[in-house]
Amino acid sequence: MENADQTTAYRLTITVDGVELPVDEEMRHALLNDLSAVVRARFKERHGVQVDQDDITVATGYRYAQVSAECPLCSEELDLLSVYLNTGNGAYASARCSSDHCEWSGDAIYRIVDLEDSESNVVESSVLTDDITPNYAPY
Repeated sequence: MENADQTTAYRLTITVDGVELPVDEEMRHALLNDLSAVVRARFKERHGVQVDQDDITVATGYRYAQVSAECPLCSEELDLLSVYLNTGNGAYASARCSSDHCEWSGDAIYRIVDLEDSESNVVESSVLTDDITPNYAPY
């Protein structure tokens, strides 16, 4: 049986949809700071878990994930080779480490994270204009 006192670091995501936030930027910023402080205090008071202020990000709007194009083993730049479109949302590119001393190879996975309208002179994000809503799925 594992030790009940063991811990491991994870990313925690809390999503609140449909909340009406103050339009005033200072008031909205204060509300987000208060939320961060409450979460941090609750972890400490109820569970003895210390969360540094810099480890909590409270922001409005949508977020997307990305990783750098570097080798997961040695951090050298990846060589991205041929790209293959899939029938769903995205593509794959064959990837290999550019270092002569590393043998890593695999696939770089691409997904559509936004669509931009370019009918006018101004390119607009369809996510930011609320024309489309992104979906979120855990890894």
